[in-house]
Amino acid sequence: NIYNYGSWVYGTNSPTSDRDIMIVTRSPSKPPLTFQDDFEYFHDFELHKLWNQYDVCVHSIENFEKLLEKNYMLAVECIFLPDEFKIKEQINFRPIYLEKYYNPLRIKLCALYENLTAMNMYNLDDDSIYPMMRSSRSSTSQSSKDFLFKNLFHGFRYLDFARHLIETKCINNFKSVSYVLAEMKVIRGDPTVDENMDR
Repeated sequence: NIYNYGSWVYGTNSPTSDRDIMIVTRSPSKPPLTFQDDFEYFHDFELHKLWNQYDVCVHSIENFEKLLEKNYMLAVECIFLPDEFKIKEQINFRPIYLEKYYNPLRIKLCALYENLTAMNMYNLDDDSIYPMMRSSRSSTSQSSKDFLFKNLFHGFRYLDFARHLIETKCINNFKSVSYVLAEMKVIRGDPTVDENMDR
């Protein structure tokens, strides 16, 4: 399966935004995921930069299903993407997730954990919880601050995704809180605000 998630889905992209790609493949050589001890949620992963245009993460089927078991928000998000952002889908993970791993309490805890982590990272100016992602980006102070800023928005976005999942067992609208990023940029004093982010 090949999923195109990220700003192009949320409507927060600019014309030059890169594409975020999740690939799920039959790859027995992929080692099992290692989760951090505190909540068994965050984990190390490799993010590959291709042609300075695509950020690509590759998981085996087994590891991707393990992420669904943990209700890892990014993996759950991918299986509910609109069809136009599912570049290739040979395995329909949605019924597997809903029948085996859907857990409203766990979803709520995961969304709150994502949000709390994003706020702590921003307040402490520390992105070390994402070591593999940090290695794929420029090490400049400004790029780090921009990453933390965007990650803060993603923390709010996951709260909204959790609401959708708990209420409807689906993510019905990927753009419902995208306007928040525009308002955050105004507060930060950015010179321009992307007008794509409608309510």
